[in-house]
Amino acid sequence: MARILIVEDETNAREALGEVFEGRYDVDLAADVDEALALFDAAPPDLVLTDVVLPGDRDGLALLRHVKHISPDTPVIIMTAYGSIQKAVRAMTDGAHDFLEKPLDLRSLRSLVASTVEARSQAPASAGMRAEFSRGEIPDGFIGQSASVLEIFRTVSKVAPTNATVLILGESGTGKELVAEALHQASRRANGPFVKVNCAALSESLLESELFGHAKGAFTGAMKERAGRFEAAHGGTLFLDEVGEVPPHTQVKLLRVLQSREIERVGESAPRAVDVRLITATNVDLEDAVRQGSFRDDFYFRLKVITLRMPALRERRGDIPLLAEHFRAMYASRHEQDVTAFAPEAIALLRGYDWPGNVRELENTVEAAVVLADGTTITPDVLPEELGGGQRVEDLPEGDVIAIQAGTSLPDAERAIILDTLKRCGGNKTAAARILGIGLRTLYRKLEQYEADAGAPPSDAAAP
Repeated sequence: MARILIVEDETNAREALGEVFEGRYDVDLAADVDEALALFDAAPPDLVLTDVVLPGDRDGLALLRHVKHISPDTPVIIMTAYGSIQKAVRAMTDGAHDFLEKPLDLRSLRSLVASTVEARSQAPASAGMRAEFSRGEIPDGFIGQSASVLEIFRTVSKVAPTNATVLILGESGTGKELVAEALHQASRRANGPFVKVNCAALSESLLESELFGHAKGAFTGAMKERAGRFEAAHGGTLFLDEVGEVPPHTQVKLLRVLQSREIERVGESAPRAVDVRLITATNVDLEDAVRQGSFRDDFYFRLKVITLRMPALRERRGDIPLLAEHFRAMYASRHEQDVTAFAPEAIALLRGYDWPGNVRELENTVEAAVVLADGTTITPDVLPEELGGGQRVEDLPEGDVIAIQAGTSLPDAERAIILDTLKRCGGNKTAAARILGIGLRTLYRKLEQYEADAGAPPSDAAAP
C-alpha cells in the first residue's frame, strides 16, 4: 500500500484529511515541518500533501525544498488559501507536482492523489529522457548551444516531472510544440497520451465540442455521443496551441476545468472527472489581450503558473548552422539526395537573414535547397533571393581592395565596406548582402541608419 504524508497545522483539517485517505493508503500526519521531516526520514512516503502556511520558522516551501533535495522523484502537492496563491506558484517553480486551492474539493483531491500515486508506481517511458536531463545532456530535439536554448532546457528539466500548467510564448515557428512534447515525454505522464488541439482552427461551438465532447442530439448533426479531447488525454497531457484565440465563453469553461478537474460534455449536466496536465502556447501578447478585455485575467493567471518564452531565431543566430545541418541530414536522407555539406557562403547567408518564420522557415528553406542542389554541396544559387541567394559566387563582382586607415572606428569601417560593396554591385542590394554575408533586411536597416545619420540618402545606395 502506498504511503502518503499529510502536513496540516489545523487539527480538525489534518484529521479530516487523514480520514479521507484512510484504508486506501498508509497515512502519516504531521502538524509542522519538523514533525514532517522526522516522519519522512523514518518512512519515506510515495507522496507529500502539505499546506503552505505552517507554524514555526519553516513553511511548506521549505519542506518542499528539503524533500526535493533528498528525494527528487517524490511528488509534493501544495494546499494553499487564495491569499497565498503566489506562494503556490513559487512552489511549482521549485518542483511541486501540483497545487490545490482551499477550501478543498475532496473529489478533485482524491482524483489528483490517486493519479499521482499511480503514475509514480509505474515505470515511466520518460526514464531515458529524465536521465539525460539529470546528467545535463540535451535530448534530441533541443538543437542549439545558445544561452536562451540552454535556459529553456534547464527549465524543462525542472518543470517536466511536475504537474504544473505551462504557458509557452513565442513567435510562430519557434518550436513551441516541440517543447510541449518534451515536457510530456520527460514527465511521469509519458506513458499516457499526448493530445494536441489547434484552438485557432475551430469556431467556438466546434471548439467546445472538440474539447469537452457532446451528447447525442446536443446540436444539429450530433448523431451520437462523442468523447472530447480532455477525455482522450486522460492520464496524459493536453496541449492547446494558439490558446490566445480561445473565445471568452470557452475560457470560462476551461478555467472551471482547471479548478475542478471535471468536464461536462456539450448537452450534458453530469460532470466527468479528468486527470490531465494542461500545456498551452500562443504567439499572442496575452498581457495586452487582458488589458484590451479579450482575454480573462483569471484564466491568464491560471495558465501562466510556469511561463516559457521561446526566442526568435534571429535572437540566436549562433544556432543557425547547427539547425541547418540537422535539417540537411534529415532531408538528404528523406529525399535520397547525396547532399553532404553547405558552402561557407551559403551558411553566411543563412546566418545573416532575419527569419520572420523562424525555425519552420529555416527548415523549409533547407529542404528546398537539398532538393535543388546540383552537386553534393548547398551553394548560394539554390537559396531564396530574399536571403541574398540566387547567384553563383563566381558570377559576382570581385572589385578592388578597400583601403581603411588604421584607427578607423569599427562602425565607420563597416559603413565604408558596405557602401563600397554596394557600389561595385551596381546598387544590387541582394548581391551586396550575399557578398557581405548578411541578410537583405539587415542591409536595408544599416542603409536606413546611414541615411538617418547623414540626414540624406547615402550617395552610393542606388536602387537595384
